[in-house]
Amino acid sequence: MLNQHTVLGQLRLLMELDDQQAHDALPFCAAAAEQLIPRLKRGIPTHDPRLSRAAATAALCMMLTRLENEQGDGIESFKAGDITVSKHGRASRDRLRIAIEERNAAMLDIAPLLADTSFNVKSTNVK
Repeated sequence: MLNQHTVLGQLRLLMELDDQQAHDALPFCAAAAEQLIPRLKRGIPTHDPRLSRAAATAALCMMLTRLENEQGDGIESFKAGDITVSKHGRASRDRLRIAIEERNAAMLDIAPLLADTSFNVKSTNVK
């Protein structure tokens, strides 16, 4: 069954997390599962491991995006005399790029399990 704990289990396969990091990741895992479940076709069993992998990659993207946003523009220090700017964040942007690629691949893998919502029109009786 797809829930925050199964997603966290898959996330721990993608990256090493200590107990505190796993606890902090749990809300992202819950959000990823909650976003994915309504997109499934009717009757699709939620215990398919492809689903937990897709949700885990989505949770990872959410976590890395949050981290990137918290770090700001990546400027660690700025020195006015001789104008020295030290930047970091390239590694975190690379991790996010790779996570997005993994998420996209996982979503392609589960595409047959997803309902087609690209053209959703409710029928009405017109006389």
